Amino acid sequence: MIDRLTNIFLLFLLIVGFVLFADAATQERILWAIVAGGVFGALSFFLNWLSLDGATSAWLLGTITFGVAGIEGAVILIFFFISSSLLSKNSLQIETQRELKFRRTGAQVWANGFWFGLFLLIEMVTGSHMMHIAAMASIAFATSDTWASEVGGQRIQGTTWSLKTFEKVPPGTDGAISLAGSFFALIGAASIGAWVFLFDYDQSPMQALLSGLVVGSMGFIGCFIDSWLGAHYQGHHLGLRSSRFFSFHFLYVGNNMVNWLAAGLTSMLSIIIYLIIQL
Repeated sequence: MIDRLTNIFLLFLLIVGFVLFADAATQERILWAIVAGGVFGALSFFLNWLSLDGATSAWLLGTITFGVAGIEGAVILIFFFISSSLLSKNSLQIETQRELKFRRTGAQVWANGFWFGLFLLIEMVTGSHMMHIAAMASIAFATSDTWASEVGGQRIQGTTWSLKTFEKVPPGTDGAISLAGSFFALIGAASIGAWVFLFDYDQSPMQALLSGLVVGSMGFIGCFIDSWLGAHYQGHHLGLRSSRFFSFHFLYVGNNMVNWLAAGLTSMLSIIIYLIIQL
């Protein structure tokens, strides 16, 4: 349900931006993106990467991304999506040692991509480069977190520590970190920073370097924010119990919620850094 409501919300913002704020070039890209995003979403569904709701959400996110950020946004989003899909696994069959892929849902798409899409839409309305950096920082976090979880947490299962107790815990524990996971988190975030640097280099090499550094470093820091939130809040209900007969649970904090919060905090932190150094 939450993914469908998110689809409606962002689609409404896209339509408003298309009609009231987008220039002719952006409007043309959005129209092309509707077609290209539909093809990509359908392909992802048939490749067993996304559920039907996930494919719909990916289509909308792709339309926003290419429509607003052009080739740069499309390349970065596709890089994140394909690398994450190739690394992700649902289970391992002991008999055949064959990895089984799972379909990502719409909720998972928006857990990683909501802030990316939202800040790109705000960029279309305001023309602010700061909003662009905030969007890229959120996808840098998503890449960093996914690479850390799938490679460092699942494939290379080294010594892992909890950020809540600082004690050794089994690999894959919520809110835990490892050296391997941290290394791949750094590589994942740096890869998005590198893409930002490459795309902005022709306009201003120094600004491109600063933008890439902010995006990459904030994405890496966001991965630790995610681990801290996971260690302290994941698997819990945020609410109050009023009596022995009645209880109120306002919100259950699952992995998607933790990712969504961490991505948003990463974007906000990148905005603060942007304002300090005035890119």
